[in-house]
Parts: sequence; C-alpha cells; structure tokens
Amino acid sequence: MLEKKIKVLIVEDTLVTQKLLSRLILSDERFELIDVVENGKLACEFVERFKPDVISMDILMPVMDGVEATRKIMRENPVPIVIVSSLYQASEIDMAMSVLEAGAVSIIPRPYGPGHSNYERSARLYLSTLKSMSEIKVVRRNRIDYQKHIQKEILTNSNSSEKCYNPNYKVLAIGASAGGPEGLTTILSGLPIDFPVPVLIVQHIDSLFAEGFASWLNTSSKLPVSIAENGEKALPGHVYLPPGNHHLAINENSTISTNKDNAINGLRPSVEVLFSSIAQTYGKNSLAVLLSGMGKDGAVGLKKLFDLGAFTIAQDENSCLVFGMPGEAVKIGAVCKLLSPNGIVLEINKLIKSK
Repeated sequence: MLEKKIKVLIVEDTLVTQKLLSRLILSDERFELIDVVENGKLACEFVERFKPDVISMDILMPVMDGVEATRKIMRENPVPIVIVSSLYQASEIDMAMSVLEAGAVSIIPRPYGPGHSNYERSARLYLSTLKSMSEIKVVRRNRIDYQKHIQKEILTNSNSSEKCYNPNYKVLAIGASAGGPEGLTTILSGLPIDFPVPVLIVQHIDSLFAEGFASWLNTSSKLPVSIAENGEKALPGHVYLPPGNHHLAINENSTISTNKDNAINGLRPSVEVLFSSIAQTYGKNSLAVLLSGMGKDGAVGLKKLFDLGAFTIAQDENSCLVFGMPGEAVKIGAVCKLLSPNGIVLEINKLIKSK
C-alpha cells in the first residue's frame, strides 16, 4: 500500500523563490504540491477549502503578511506552518519571531539555489522540516478567559503543589520547542525586575536565529536576556540562552557551560542537557518548566528533577500548540503541576516570594 503523500501549500510572493521551492517539493515523492499562492490572504482562503498538511510560509508579502496570515489560520483552520525566511533582512527578524508567537511550528532559512555550495544541505533541511512538521497535531489558537482558567488550574493542582514545595529555590530552568515562544514571552513579561534567581532557557530554534530570538525576547522581558558565554557566572535576575547550535548547562558555583557535545536525539541545544545539569547542580532547589513542543526532549530530565524533589511544571494541553514534550513528561510522572503560561507565571512568582 502506497504511503499517503504530504500535501504542501507554498505561500511566497517572489517568482524565483516560488520556482525554487516548487522544484524541491516536486522532486521528492513524499510530497504533493497542491498550490503556490502569493500572499497571506489567498493562503487563508486556500486552507479553508483544501486543507493542506503543511504550509511553507514567507513573511514579507503584499495584501497580508505572514504574521497576520499565520495568526488567522491558527485561529480558524489550524495547519502546521513552517516559516521560510531570507535571514539577511534585519527587518524580518522581529517579524519572524512574531510569526512563531502567532503559532508557526518552525522557522528555517530559505534554501540556497542550485549551484551554491550549500544547496544540497539547505534543500534537505527544507524538505525534512516540512516532513517532520506535517506530523504535528496543532490546536486552534483561540483566546480564552485566562483568569478563570488560572483559578481552575490552581484549585485542580493544589495538592501536588504542597507535595512538591520547597522554599529554597536557586534557579529557574525552562525548555521549549514548537509553540514555545508564546509561552516564553508570557512568562518573562510576568517575572518581576527583582527576580532573585537566574533563568536558563533552551528553545529549539534554527541556530542562525539564536541572536535574533534573544533580542526579540528582550523586548517583552523585564529581565535582561542574553546569549550565554561559556564560563560566565549565572546572575540572579538574568536570563540566559545558548549560542546557536550549542548545548546549555550549569555547573557548580553557578558557572554556565555552553558546548557542542553530541546532539541528544538529534537536538543541539537539548532540554535534556539543561535539565540534567540543573538536577546535578541544584537538585531539589530547582524550578523547572517544560513548554509546548513536539517529541520527548526534556521529559526524562524533568523526571530526574521531580524525583529529587524539585518543583516541576508542564504546560497544559489546552494552551499548548503541541502537547508532545509536556505530554511525555506527564506520562512518566515528572510533573507537579499542569498550567497555562499565565498560570505558570503566577505559580513561579508565588513560590519565589515564599523564599
């Protein structure tokens, strides 16, 4: 029996790029190119009628750009959306991050054209990303009454809160993947400027976007966000992300380690590396959060922390774009509480204020 082909919609206004991406899709028997449209408005109309499995989305387009189109599609007819960006236009960085916040599952560089030395590698990345992201079960991005939802979360999880509670927290670690940027901005914007412990974050993102992602988070965070340097000391009230294509860990005396050790399950940075180092260094005196994302990264590390008595939180299914990583953590009994990002902020601030 033949495997069902993955239906792809390309949303791109540049003729040269339309031809490049179309040629790549048509060259791979796993895919079926169902159409190419030149702006976000046409994409929204097309999705409603033809239900593609995955969308390759440009950012800067006439009529309706990629940010608005992604937000509308994820609200009305959710489909996995992969943002394909040129990288070389500074104006696209903030927009690219805004599209991730709106619900896109991934962002990758635009493939190089034939004849370029990196053509084959970039073509493989494009096709493999479309393949893996097409398998994600995304959810509708409706706005909900968070205050009512938070109260329900707190009541539902009150027993586990007491079980996991420890007043001497020394670090906050957060892992995230597809759908994570929205949760991260919510959490960082809700932490007070005098937050008394360092915050370490691993977000799965293409290495070339690492610097731009840190800068984008700075626009919503009350705490300074920076790319960590190997050997620097993690300071209270500071947020650290790994350099592109590097793991992030923390050692004794709060010394940060960034390295290019082997990828874990194909991932570098890996949430597992961060959580495992947190477990070894801080043990029960840790707060750890696992946000939306596909796969299993971070679940085992969160379980290590849970078993040591750390306070562990996973994003709940209702607020997740992808419940993969948090769902795996729940399956193996690694979670003290399941909360929305807004609920996570309230919980963290409550626990830290109890110090």
